[in-house]
Amino acid sequence: MEKGSIPVYLITIMVVMLILIGEIIVFTSSQDDFSSDVTIEDDTLTYSLEGKGSYTYDVVSLNGSLGSPSEVFVYYDPGYGSMVNQVSVSTGAMALDQGYYVEQMSPTLKVRGITNVKIVDAEELGTIMANPGYGKAVVILSGAIPDTVYDGMSESVILDWIETGGRLYWAGNVIGQYIAHKGSVEEVECGQSIFLGAECINTEDTRGEEVIDNGFRDVLYLQNNLLRFAPDLSLLPEDSVCVVMGYTDGSCNSITSLSVGKGSVCIFGGDYSSRQRIDLAQVIASGVGPETELVEYATGVMNHSINGTIGKADAVYVVLGGFFPVYCRLHEVVE
Repeated sequence: MEKGSIPVYLITIMVVMLILIGEIIVFTSSQDDFSSDVTIEDDTLTYSLEGKGSYTYDVVSLNGSLGSPSEVFVYYDPGYGSMVNQVSVSTGAMALDQGYYVEQMSPTLKVRGITNVKIVDAEELGTIMANPGYGKAVVILSGAIPDTVYDGMSESVILDWIETGGRLYWAGNVIGQYIAHKGSVEEVECGQSIFLGAECINTEDTRGEEVIDNGFRDVLYLQNNLLRFAPDLSLLPEDSVCVVMGYTDGSCNSITSLSVGKGSVCIFGGDYSSRQRIDLAQVIASGVGPETELVEYATGVMNHSINGTIGKADAVYVVLGGFFPVYCRLHEVVE
């Protein structure tokens, strides 16, 4: 070996370490190392943050927050068909298939204060959605909805569940277009209209080059800018209530949260990626929904502790660590 040269295997190891270092920082930080508190004082909110070390902090006050979900269910059933595209990953990285994505959801949410996460199969999802959805969240990453809750009709169990207050978080393909059966998949004509009221999904592999200027991209540190499978806002019904976040090409957005009855459907654009998963966790944990507005935010560097005030709202979301958060927490403000 020539002096100064680096073996290929060492280069590979270094690449993998760089890819994973953000998640290592996140997943090895104990939540006991950090705390936050929010109290009401007249027309302002007083916040206090404490933690071991020095971190970037963001404190965000929100109106119209959905609040923290009482439970989060992540659907995964290898026995049922799915419709997701194979994605390439960096050298040495774990294959980003559905199983790995699902596996990583629980620790990614735990950093953000969500610990009541359960992976459920098709039968269990049917049982969950047979009951009212208020306060509950379901994540579907399979690109196809199991026949235990969906038959391609507007009276499907999953629609009733959403309309009673359930929150559906969707990524992986065209929403409503595929029914998953044991070992197979059935295509539904005009299935996206059942969920969104129009045939409006972008199926081209496009990216959003512009940041949506409502502030959510910055305060939630949203990363994914892929727009495939995102709805085109110009094609949605005029009475649609929604909020968009992240990146846009002027028509489609990387994250779109729409009101459906008393519940909501939140669609994340693009094929599987770590950036998409992190954005998904941030949106669930922050409680941002179709009618959420950013009231005010404070940002800076915390060295062990920080105190301050922020505009009054019905919820406050705290982020420590910026793009590589070590602690996030949603505080619901009750007078």
